[in-house]
Amino acid sequence: MREFFQKSPVFIAGLAIAGLSALTLFLFDPAHYPFYPTCYFHLLTGFYCPGCGGLRAIHQLLHGNLAAAARLNLLVILSLPAAVLVWRVRSIRVLWMWVFLAFSAVFAVVRNIPGGEWLRP
Repeated sequence: MREFFQKSPVFIAGLAIAGLSALTLFLFDPAHYPFYPTCYFHLLTGFYCPGCGGLRAIHQLLHGNLAAAARLNLLVILSLPAAVLVWRVRSIRVLWMWVFLAFSAVFAVVRNIPGGEWLRP
C-alpha cells in the first residue's frame, strides 16, 4: 500500500498543490493581497459565513500565531485536528459530517448575532 502512495501521480500532485498553497499562504497575507477569493456570502449579505477569516487564520497559524488564528476563525482552527484525522483514516461516518455541518451552522449564526462579536474575523 505504501508503494501506491509513493508512486501515485494523483497523490504526488495533491501533495504538490497542498505545498504550493501553504507556501502561498505563508508568504502572502490574505489581508493584504487581493488575489485570494472573496466571500460572496459576506459581500452580498453583510453576514459572516463559517469560513470567513479562514485563510487569514491559516496564514497566522503558519506563522505560529495561534491566538491570532483563533481570533480570526475559531472553527477552522478547531477543525484542523479532525481534518488531519479524516485524511489519515481516509473515511468518515455520515453522522459526523452532519454533526460538523450542524456545528458550522450554529457557529455562523452565533458569530452574526449580538454577543457573538468575539467570533467575528
